[in-house]
Amino acid sequence: MRVRHIVVLILLAVNRTAGATGEENELVVTIPVVDTSAAGTPVKSTGTVRFSEDPEKGRAVCSFECEIQSTNISQQPIVLLVIRQEVRCPSGRIVRRLIEYEHLFEPEPLDPGKAEVEPAEHCQGRRTEPALSRADTPSAETTTLYAEFRDGTTFGDKKYALHVRQIRKGALKVLRKLEEAYATYGERQFLEELFRPPDPREIREASAVNDLFIQPLRRVQEEHGTAEAIRAVQQKLSNAEEKLAVVGK
Repeated sequence: MRVRHIVVLILLAVNRTAGATGEENELVVTIPVVDTSAAGTPVKSTGTVRFSEDPEKGRAVCSFECEIQSTNISQQPIVLLVIRQEVRCPSGRIVRRLIEYEHLFEPEPLDPGKAEVEPAEHCQGRRTEPALSRADTPSAETTTLYAEFRDGTTFGDKKYALHVRQIRKGALKVLRKLEEAYATYGERQFLEELFRPPDPREIREASAVNDLFIQPLRRVQEEHGTAEAIRAVQQKLSNAEEKLAVVGK
């Protein structure tokens, strides 16, 4: 599977629902997702968000679930994709999710016509806050901020890819170190490196690199053996090096 990383921002809007109690005040509504990407976007997002809001003891409790599909509508395979999702509860609470899809280490990029799918279990939330005197209209928007194509060209501002590029850089460093440890010293040194936490002094975004790359490799080793973990490292590096030859670092 492709690497997927999410950053969540929660904002507080000015307008929120009036305080109330009782089930008769529960609000349930499903709305379509609106794609607000700039002209020429290579990705089109569609889907729905279901809101359920129930004032409870003077507080507004907003729950939401979304099912969003982001399709590559361009003619080029996408290696890296950054999308912002913004959900506004009827209470006025705004949740922004920055989702980073990294295909560099996977066998295939996001080919034309293919889609990234956010099922409900990955796109949901529950927010509670004091209820005030006004209500907002619920909304759900997605915006494609950045895309990197397999031929090295890009869409959007590169500033939106700085975070995921740091993760990419750190992952490459760790994977190459693991491969070198095995090639030079064998399985024992490979295992020592695999179970050594990434050093934040050497690798920026060390925590994300550990969660997205190292922990899955440790699970492979524990469930399927060291040889399979070594093979997984070599495969990820092979996938990445093949794409980097065109995309660049």
